Amino acid sequence: MTAHQAAQLAIPTTGYIRRFRLAEMLGVHVTTVDRWVREKRIPAPVKLGEKITAFDAVEINNWLAERRGKVA
Repeated sequence: MTAHQAAQLAIPTTGYIRRFRLAEMLGVHVTTVDRWVREKRIPAPVKLGEKITAFDAVEINNWLAERRGKVA
């Protein structure tokens, strides 16, 4: 993986992340993200419009930090 590719997959610290991009960033399939949401294992996405939902980047980063703390 090049530095450019890694930068593209870096999780932003602000804004919103669409579910297909989140799945790509986490290295999982979109259906895995959907399952995690149903199981309340990941912060729920927010509705941004009639047909647009996305994950809050701050919540995702907090969730990742919490998970890293449990693993360490």
